[in-house]
Amino acid sequence: MVKEDLEERAYRSIIRMILEHCFKPGDYLLETELAAQLELSRTPVRQALGRLVAEGFLEKRRKKGCVIPVPTPEDAQQVFFARQAIESQTAAAAALHATDEDIATLQTFLQQQDEAYRSCNKEAYSLANEEFHLGIARASRNAYLQRYCQHVFWRSNLYIFFFDAFYLQNKNTRQIHFTPQEHNQIIEAIVHRNPQEAEAAVKQHIQHSYDLLFTPWNT
Repeated sequence: MVKEDLEERAYRSIIRMILEHCFKPGDYLLETELAAQLELSRTPVRQALGRLVAEGFLEKRRKKGCVIPVPTPEDAQQVFFARQAIESQTAAAAALHATDEDIATLQTFLQQQDEAYRSCNKEAYSLANEEFHLGIARASRNAYLQRYCQHVFWRSNLYIFFFDAFYLQNKNTRQIHFTPQEHNQIIEAIVHRNPQEAEAAVKQHIQHSYDLLFTPWNT
């Protein structure tokens, strides 16, 4: 197996463990323990952890290693405000620059997300959601928007993975989830080449996500 495949395997495995709540905020992810659990050498695990730090999902503590940050209301407000600002402009740019191939790819991700939701496959749902949002960023044809969109998206996943009802539920307690419908509204705006509608749809989607996650904190 090539080096990149081992790193990707470690990366996806760590995300899967987080989705399954093997870790909680404040826990340290130790390189040696993860390598043993995943039956990998320390190098791809170290690279995967570094990638998660760079993406904003983990924090690096001197002489201690990588830790899952403890969520706070203040940080949540800043993260989702930043997502609204960055992703809304990204979607507006995508409405102007996306190719037909870009749009078809986004529609494929949306279909995959819907299928994952119906089967309560959290890992597949998370991956399709990531590909959808970052796919819009790629379609913007703006490398800077793409870079910052990726960083703030992953930081927001700290909250989504631990507070979103979909990731906390099991197949017998599935709740109504509106993300696929809202994603479809974003695609429609991009299809119609309407940057104002795309911007508004993304703002509404991220605000709705924030409200669902954090209303108890704000009351």
